[in-house]
Amino acid sequence: MLIRVHRCGVVPGREWEFNQGIRKSAIPMVAEIEGIDYSAFGRRLHGTEHRFINVTIWRDLESVREYSGHDEHSRLIFDGDADLILDDEIEYFELIGAPIDEDSTDDPLSVDGASLR
Repeated sequence: MLIRVHRCGVVPGREWEFNQGIRKSAIPMVAEIEGIDYSAFGRRLHGTEHRFINVTIWRDLESVREYSGHDEHSRLIFDGDADLILDDEIEYFELIGAPIDEDSTDDPLSVDGASLR
């Protein structure tokens, strides 16, 4: 299982619009995506800068690739709000303690020899 963390900064003055997009579109959309077992959205206020985060737990990298069109570093959730995003960063982490096959030697951060490491 993989943890996917997407952080982004939003154009000043457009935070409310972005926040509403998360509430009205992104949250319901994520609930329907095959391969996502969990999702959470958050907002951090830092001075005048608003930062948003989306943390998703995916079944595997192949699920991410199927949904993203094989571009696991593309925006999956916020793509429709691209004009509101100043900057963003996407990171992947292995979920430690996940109920996986303990005999498996597969690297959860790779598929068909390609790795996120």
